[in-house]
Amino acid sequence: MYEPLLWIAIGLFAASAAMSRLAHDRSRIRTAWGFLILWAVIAISSVLPAAWHPGSPILRDVAIALIELAGLQIGVVFVFDLVLRKVHMPKFASEILIVVGYAAIIFHLLYKLGVNVTGIFATSAVATAVVGLALQDMLSNIAGGIALELEGGINVGDYIRCDNWSGWVQHVRLRHTAITTSDGDTVILPNSHLTRSPVNICAKLHRQFIPITMPYLMNPQEVMDAVQFALRSSPLPGVAAEPAPTCVLVELNPGHVQYAAVVWLTQPGKEHFAISAVNVRLYFALQRAGIPASEITHLLEMKAGGATAGEKVNAVDILRRTPILRLLSDSDLFELGSYLHHVSFGPGEHIIRQGDGGSSMYFVVTGQVAILYKSADGAERHISHVESGDFFGEASLLTGEIRSASAVAQSRVDCYCLDKDGLQRIVARRPELAEDMSVVMAHRQMELSVVRERLDFETARQREAESQTQMLARIRRFFGITAV
Repeated sequence: MYEPLLWIAIGLFAASAAMSRLAHDRSRIRTAWGFLILWAVIAISSVLPAAWHPGSPILRDVAIALIELAGLQIGVVFVFDLVLRKVHMPKFASEILIVVGYAAIIFHLLYKLGVNVTGIFATSAVATAVVGLALQDMLSNIAGGIALELEGGINVGDYIRCDNWSGWVQHVRLRHTAITTSDGDTVILPNSHLTRSPVNICAKLHRQFIPITMPYLMNPQEVMDAVQFALRSSPLPGVAAEPAPTCVLVELNPGHVQYAAVVWLTQPGKEHFAISAVNVRLYFALQRAGIPASEITHLLEMKAGGATAGEKVNAVDILRRTPILRLLSDSDLFELGSYLHHVSFGPGEHIIRQGDGGSSMYFVVTGQVAILYKSADGAERHISHVESGDFFGEASLLTGEIRSASAVAQSRVDCYCLDKDGLQRIVARRPELAEDMSVVMAHRQMELSVVRERLDFETARQREAESQTQMLARIRRFFGITAV
């Protein structure tokens, strides 16, 4: 009697296995497999001695019911997850269909087993009242789930806040909604609670005010300009480029002025990472603007004076290790060192940008800088890393040409900056330095050309020789040196 059911069970199992990868809700597939396993147990038990199991008609009816329950689950997955996938049917529609199907199969099984189903319906009014009182919370949650599905306000992936809970919506069921918090915990919220309490569905773009406290001696316009330039100069993780970050003066308080950086965050639930990145960026930017972050405080901080980490390094030692300055004497190096000024940059900041003008170069004291080149098709390639003791930007210092590549801080970077005015007197006094500088410059530009144009070695060496002559002429012209 189980042979026809065996082929049906095999067909249902094969169909469910084929749909398991395409189904949104695999729990229904697992439930169907559970019913099929129970059917297999009953089929196996039918071959045992009669004293060990109920009569064959009972086993047959129960086995048929299990096959029907498994078929119901697989049918719902096929219809709602495959056939009607693009229709976006409400979730509760499939769950109601499952409940109605379960009730029909169970009542049919009871009828075949000789149970007075009519009597059950006759007493259903009293039973419904008793069950309704006992399950009023569950019914309220189910009603809330239906309302949420019909209104469509809360969707999977939304970041919501309700009372003391907040997190990303994982799924919305008839009785509850599950969210994952920023700590990785899963919270089950009853749907009745969501329908009775205010729920904040966070937008993908969320405005954030980040406070900045400054003393009155700082020029307000300079502070706001420095903050805006820092936040707009290069991308920040979790911060939108549009609307562009800005800075506003919030309030004039006794003893200090309250500003705020206004940014639009793009990752709800991860605001603390973006706020941290903004504060780090502002720390370095305000220092470079002569507005040190040590003054942004309500406390009187007593500490011994001393140089910063970047300023502990002897600037003359850095200049002495620089190839383009290798012919300078110690007296020249000390003179040139007096023109250096210390600057710091935070991770992700652009120190120089490809295509910008400039007449300065940088000597890295601590940290790591990535040199990037953007080709005409917009693709940006990594050329090299500049680390402690190395330098970059010398082409603009020596020739005044626009920047041929970008330099981006990969970590905190402390460096010294040298501009044309600091080198002008020494080059004018020692014009022979121009030729040696052109040799070093031509070699470094050859290395850049190899990356940009993928030149072979021989072609690169020939171009280096030609470039050295042209470079010497540009250096002499930029510094006003007459050829001997």
